Amino acid sequence: MNEPWTAPPGDGTAVVPIGDVWDVVEAPAETAAWVRQLRRVEAPAIVDPRQGRAWWLIPRGSANPTAWLWHQLQPTVVVRTSGSLIVPHAARSDGLRWVKPHPWGGTYLAQPERLAAVLTLLRSATAARRASVSPFYARGDTDAGPG
Repeated sequence: MNEPWTAPPGDGTAVVPIGDVWDVVEAPAETAAWVRQLRRVEAPAIVDPRQGRAWWLIPRGSANPTAWLWHQLQPTVVVRTSGSLIVPHAARSDGLRWVKPHPWGGTYLAQPERLAAVLTLLRSATAARRASVSPFYARGDTDAGPG
C-alpha cells in the first residue's frame, strides 16, 4: 500500500525533493492535531509550530492537485508534487518535528484516500460549526450595569 520510506536518523533536518518518492499534503498545524485525535490516519505529520503548518507525505503520484479528492479541500489544504520540503530527522523533538499518531506502526507515508477523507470530514464539521453560531448583535444601550 505505502512505499517504504523512513525519516533520516538523528535530530537534525534535511531538504528533500518532493515527487521522487512521495508527494506532500499541507494544511494548518491545528488540522494535524485534529487528525491525530481522530486516529484515522496511521502516518505522522511534520509540524512546524512557528509557521503553524503541517505536512503529510503520501506516495508519489497520489497528490494530483486537480483531482476531486484534493480540489474540494483547497485553499486550506495544498498538495505539492514538486519542489522541496525541509524534513525533520526521526529523533527531532523541538520546532519542526514529526507528530506521530497513537498507536503508530512505523509508516511515514499516509494513505491518501484516508487522509483526504479525514480532512474532508474536518472541513465539513468546521463549516457546520460556523453556520450554527449566530453573529453577535449589540442590544440596547452601550452602558453596562444597573441604571
